[in-house]
Amino acid sequence: MLEQIRKWADGRGERQIYWLKGMAGTGKSTIALTIAREYFDKGRLGASFFFSRGRSDLASVKKFAFTIASQLREILPEFRRQIDDTLLSNQEVHNLGLCDQWDILICQPLSKIDQNPFSSPLVLIVDALDECDNEDDVRLLIQCLASATMIDSIQLRIFVTSRPDQSINFGFGDISREIHLDLNLHDIEQSIVDHDLCLYYRDRLGDIARRSDLGQSDISEPNIHLLVRKSAGLFIHAATVCQFIREGKQLASERLSLLLDVGSLPIAPEKELDKMYTTVLSHSLPKKFDNNERTRLQDLFSHVIGSIVMLFDTMSPESLAIMLNESRLKINSMLNHLRSVLDIQEQDNDRIRILHPSFRDFLLDSERCSDQMFLIDTEGTHYYLLDCCLRLMSSHLRKNMCDLQQPGTRAGKISRSDVDKNIPLPVQYACCYWVYHLRQSNVDPTDHSGIHDFFKTRFLFWLEALSLIGRLSDSITMIEIIEAMLPVSRNHFLNEMLTLTNQRMLLLAFRHSSLG
Repeated sequence: MLEQIRKWADGRGERQIYWLKGMAGTGKSTIALTIAREYFDKGRLGASFFFSRGRSDLASVKKFAFTIASQLREILPEFRRQIDDTLLSNQEVHNLGLCDQWDILICQPLSKIDQNPFSSPLVLIVDALDECDNEDDVRLLIQCLASATMIDSIQLRIFVTSRPDQSINFGFGDISREIHLDLNLHDIEQSIVDHDLCLYYRDRLGDIARRSDLGQSDISEPNIHLLVRKSAGLFIHAATVCQFIREGKQLASERLSLLLDVGSLPIAPEKELDKMYTTVLSHSLPKKFDNNERTRLQDLFSHVIGSIVMLFDTMSPESLAIMLNESRLKINSMLNHLRSVLDIQEQDNDRIRILHPSFRDFLLDSERCSDQMFLIDTEGTHYYLLDCCLRLMSSHLRKNMCDLQQPGTRAGKISRSDVDKNIPLPVQYACCYWVYHLRQSNVDPTDHSGIHDFFKTRFLFWLEALSLIGRLSDSITMIEIIEAMLPVSRNHFLNEMLTLTNQRMLLLAFRHSSLG
């Protein structure tokens, strides 16, 4: 697979976009990362963007064009001069849509390059396009990538990975077949994939055996081949299995036997993945508890793991404890039992991440997650996080949060450390995302007393906080979201709570004030 991609990237063929597609867990991102590292080492990685849902700016196209331009600026001296001139003459480019940003920041500067310092094509990598949170933006982004192939001054090779989602299929269907090459990972011979999985299992289980109670009989070839069959071509299945066994330590052999389950035959890949996730969760959490304790454990799982899955940005365990108003001990206890499916570093300030998007998909789908203990209610979790945000803002937001001595101090002159010290990161998150949790919860804003109280007592302090953290312009978008959510018959809420016209004028004035 890698050899085929290298041949395409180094060649002069007309198909400048390579779209690698496959279901979750088949290794797309690993391939993208490998190619990115190789071409970075060769000095030919023009830019890369790895989409990731739940990772703030990595889940949208908002900063896509700027990110690609910033990286191209570092590798192309003449592009650097062009983009600097462009930004000086287009100071409002950050307010434009994706297509205009892409044209101004990428296509026009690249087209003006007279001397190409590279004899071989530059490689651009866009990974996990399906992790972008807006389907319409995905189709626009594909159009943008296609437009870059028309640039004559420099040769580009654009490597894209995604699941074969319908919106992405439509997006590539809208551009000419002459400029993109498609490969479905499902088309690779199963024997080739199984061979790679065998190598992986032998290596990882051999390492685990040296550190635990696994014996040679546990990691025999028949057992490895059965694990390979059960992984059904999914590398994330194999990776999670090995991590689960490793976390078992003295019980590693017992966990391996549990997963082998010789009496059951391998089933469809997604079903096998769901079965594995259920097994991992069921045997990672404490088993002996009465009905009341089970209810509490289910609530804790829903709040902690559900929040990790539904948050719009990642958090450290410490920040998560503040966000959820739970003890750090309970948060750590839950996290420590689930290291097979979560990426948790030892340092307190490191953020918690799920190991793979397929775990999120599993938890949110009632048809896949058959155990109600682990099923996450999407709207209910967003409602819970909305309440958490409102509670944090109610208790922390106040006038002059950074205790500025001069009223005219510009926000840009205040150090980030001072801002973070006076506005804790969970409070910053609440200010930036509470409206988005409101929208996803499908709650009528007029029926939530906390929202009434917020606009009566904390609105101006919220604007001040957004200004201090450099996100003031987001407030207008959030107010518009709330306005769009209100039933026509209840627009009096706007008049009473927002006094919308005056508030918008205030926002615009605030944007151009010293804080803004």
